[in-house]
Amino acid sequence: METPKMREAILSKARQEAQILIDEAKSKAGEVVGKAQEQWERRLEAEKKRLLSESRREAARIIAQADLKARQEILKEKDSIIREMIGKVKERLTGNTSETSTLERLITEAVDAFESDQALKIMASGKDIKRVREIVAASPVLKDRITGVSEAACMGGVICESVDGKVSVDNTYDTRLQMLIPRILPQVGKVLFGEHER
Repeated sequence: METPKMREAILSKARQEAQILIDEAKSKAGEVVGKAQEQWERRLEAEKKRLLSESRREAARIIAQADLKARQEILKEKDSIIREMIGKVKERLTGNTSETSTLERLITEAVDAFESDQALKIMASGKDIKRVREIVAASPVLKDRITGVSEAACMGGVICESVDGKVSVDNTYDTRLQMLIPRILPQVGKVLFGEHER
């Protein structure tokens, strides 16, 4: 008689203990699931941030490359325009006969560069030789000092040289243009492209 009551009491206690264990297990499982959910959300957020950061870096790299390429293209075009302009200047200098006053000044500068009164020879472009000979013949100072006038491969101007060829003064358009171009390119850039000095 006591046995069924005892059995019932034992079963009831076992059920209560089992329920307590189940409740504790559910609670712990809930905590574990909550922590796992939080950890998953943190990892997801970290992965989002990492991917977003990588995407921003890649976008910045692509923009920088595109900007660099655009600048290179612009510089290439500017260089092409300037080279074309210089080519036209050279073409004009090569095609036109130098004015007498210009040749006189170039000859005088070249001759005056020699500190002694030694005999000299002058070389000029083929298109200017006749005029150079006329200038030398018309000047008593040059006539006595210049021993000969010959042709040089240049756009214009003159090369004055000692008779022995050891000393020469290059006063050709070619050399003057070479010296002038680096100095005027910033100004040309400002005029052509509206660039300001930095």
